[in-house]
Amino acid sequence: MKIRILAAIAVAMAMLGAQGAAAYAGPGHDHTKSHAASRGDAIRYASAKGCPRKDGNVVPCGTWRLVSHKGEVTLLKDAQVRALGTDGKPVDYAVAPMAVSGDGTKVAYYTKAGRLVVRTMKGGVKPLAADALPARTNQYDVTLQLSDDGARLAVIADRVRLFDTATGGRLGTLPKHSAFVGFSGDGQKVLVSTEGEESEVGLHVHDLSGGRLLSDTPPQLVAANGPYALHADGRTLAVLVGDKKVMLYDLSTGQVAGQHKIKLPKDGTVHKIDWTGGNQVTLHVSQYGKATRMTVLQHDVTSGATRVRDAYTILKDTFVFAACGG
Repeated sequence: MKIRILAAIAVAMAMLGAQGAAAYAGPGHDHTKSHAASRGDAIRYASAKGCPRKDGNVVPCGTWRLVSHKGEVTLLKDAQVRALGTDGKPVDYAVAPMAVSGDGTKVAYYTKAGRLVVRTMKGGVKPLAADALPARTNQYDVTLQLSDDGARLAVIADRVRLFDTATGGRLGTLPKHSAFVGFSGDGQKVLVSTEGEESEVGLHVHDLSGGRLLSDTPPQLVAANGPYALHADGRTLAVLVGDKKVMLYDLSTGQVAGQHKIKLPKDGTVHKIDWTGGNQVTLHVSQYGKATRMTVLQHDVTSGATRVRDAYTILKDTFVFAACGG
């Protein structure tokens, strides 16, 4: 059974057609310190179990499991595992959406009662409004993505809707036909993509109310590569180019601002890149074999130095998993 990764980045990458640096100061999440300080409680990933059926197929089953940095497993008993269709019935091979914040402190999911909620580990559960999404929305058509600190939630369905996880209230709605790419490093802005004539890709920065701040039509060097991450400054992209280098691209000038080579684990697939500091990006790289392995790399965009922040093996009976972002 090939394990799948549940990640909002898949939505954006489908839209984008992708699978001497300047120094940047600005807010960001210092994962070197935060993950070390709260490693015992922070969530590495969430896993949904796969169960074989008599016909030989494997379907999601059981209870969502949250795996900590210590390897401890917590059952998320109120979470929906198999996605429900518009008729309210479970769909055999579809998994209900799940998201883990970059700092591993919050998870977003559907409860078995059909409500979208955000849970703070060792804290409370905040439900979104009952009308957060249109009635009769297929759960398998919904993707969730939390900001690095878990303060903001993007709910991606027919439209992209942004929520404050402390109140459960909606902050804004993004324009139609916008593919969500991710939150900025400080969680105060979002990056989306659009597809124009002749498959021309547009990249747009919005504030949390949905207002557009910046737009650019990047060159093929950017558009044909990825994934991307938006800096807290709201204009600088970190772009993975050909699995060989991390390039910085300025959306406001249309110019390359710097680049460094990066060495990835052999046969690794980069699922996510995030700004986790003023000059640092973090990449999540998976390797598939007898077991699924995740390696988390920290890359300094000024010096080009790369270090392994974390590495772990996914539970063998996993059908699908959602890793933390940053």
